[in-house]
Amino acid sequence: MPIFSPYRFLDTGASSAALNMAIDEAILTFHLRGETPPTLRAFSWERPAISLGRFQDVEREILTEECAARGIDLVRRPTGGRAVLHVDEFTYSVITSTPYGTPSGVVAAYSWLAQGIIAALEEFGIYSEVSTNRVSKQQTAACFSFSTQADLTSNGRKLVGSAQVWKENSVLQQGTIPLEGRGPLLFSLLKYPTEEARQMALASYQEATASVLAFAPRATWEAVRDAFARGFSAALGVPFEPLPLTESERGLAEELAATKYAVLDWRQAPQSANVG
Repeated sequence: MPIFSPYRFLDTGASSAALNMAIDEAILTFHLRGETPPTLRAFSWERPAISLGRFQDVEREILTEECAARGIDLVRRPTGGRAVLHVDEFTYSVITSTPYGTPSGVVAAYSWLAQGIIAALEEFGIYSEVSTNRVSKQQTAACFSFSTQADLTSNGRKLVGSAQVWKENSVLQQGTIPLEGRGPLLFSLLKYPTEEARQMALASYQEATASVLAFAPRATWEAVRDAFARGFSAALGVPFEPLPLTESERGLAEELAATKYAVLDWRQAPQSANVG
């Protein structure tokens, strides 16, 4: 694999839920081939959406008809984890590989990449650390209801949730940082046996999580984006240059959006360029 320098920083703006997931897979595919550099991507969503972990049971955990009625898109991520509501948040992804110094162990890679996020948040006076929790003690469909070693916490409250998928020596890490609280909307879209159970889960969620604006009321999406570029550059010791998607990446992303990520349970459909 050729070694690229500088690395690439992408702001792809707002896209559909399917295209957002497809872009990440396309970048991973071409990085694995040695055709594109390690990439840090910032992006947003054309419409409110819930992204579901690769192995999550949609029918058992999500009120799909309620989502449709409220105009909430559903998409399955190539990475693991639980349900994330994408509204009033900052979403990022990182694609890199072991030839660029990424530790090959999952937990080690999370800790290594977390340094860029920690550095970015410090620009807002937010001091965070990698969670020491190994497994969840709760059974819940919502990602931010608990913390694991993939996540960052501040004062014991979860602030950043991330998930990974590896393909040979290359990794895609996707993550989200709530800018504002979104618990009531998310929990109104999750399945619970009773309304009392829903409200108890929501209360637990709100106690366990925090948002950027709770710490830094003047922070904007653009300010977080710029801080991420600086934070990762400082943490990894390499410059990140704003560069666009290549034509090949864009073409593959559009294909994947139409043929794979437009299908909620794409795991059961034939794939033309599956990553996993």
